Amino acid sequence: MKFYLKDFWIFISIAETKSLSKTASQMGMSVSSISKRLTRLESYLQMTLFERTTRSIKLSPMGEVAYEKSLLITNEFQRFIDELKSSKSTLKISTPHRFIESFLIDWCYEYCRNKPNIDISVIERKESMDSLDIDELFITNRKSGYPLAIHRQLHPVKRVICCSADMDQNVAISTPDDLKDFSTIYFISNESEYDIELIKNGDSYKFINDGLHLSSIEESLKMVLEKGCVLVGIPFIHIRQLVKMKKIKVILSEWEMKDLNYYLVWKERPYFKKELTEFLKYIEYKWKEGCGVY
Repeated sequence: MKFYLKDFWIFISIAETKSLSKTASQMGMSVSSISKRLTRLESYLQMTLFERTTRSIKLSPMGEVAYEKSLLITNEFQRFIDELKSSKSTLKISTPHRFIESFLIDWCYEYCRNKPNIDISVIERKESMDSLDIDELFITNRKSGYPLAIHRQLHPVKRVICCSADMDQNVAISTPDDLKDFSTIYFISNESEYDIELIKNGDSYKFINDGLHLSSIEESLKMVLEKGCVLVGIPFIHIRQLVKMKKIKVILSEWEMKDLNYYLVWKERPYFKKELTEFLKYIEYKWKEGCGVY
């Protein structure tokens, strides 16, 4: 048996007016329809909501509890409806990566300045995505198992080899094999990735599965800046700003490795707000403009 939210509103009205006829008048319905709706709700909940006499109707003990809960449910739903109808749209974008979040904030700030009727929340969230809010976009480097998720692949991200900009300029690093003489660490995009292969003009070089492998962007860059390590496989989007600030430099740039894919994910539903569609296109554009190449 289905339940209908309007039945709860009818129940609340009866509890407050203590009258089926007054509720019928408020709802623009007949008394018999109101009575049938109440009976259906009691049947669904399997409880008696009112104690009735020939002269009065009042809440039963369980009806008192149901009334308080129903107020919470209907008020929350009304806020939800008001939000959807509001002239000011609220969007949300989230990512598990703080380094992505840093330039997302810049993008969203620019977007909000040009669209004063838009509110945007940028939040960090864990990698496992169990659900998505109604107007939320999620950026991740792995596909979600959430059944209602739509995935759109963003522009592929280049992965590079980098080191501190302070590394001795007299040290020659002309081939990947030269990295054996340095403290070299590896960024991995997921738990199953360990071997990283480089390609140059048909030549191939594979780093064997040894040394330190990190999946944390923050810790990987900390090792470069504080320990003087060479970092292999870092997506360029995560070091773009540090390169501009001349804290990190890219080396062996002629050697290429497999791009890393990121996805823009949102919740499938029959109707989408125009604001969400426009924001989605904007994020795709900014990603390609700022993160696709170096």
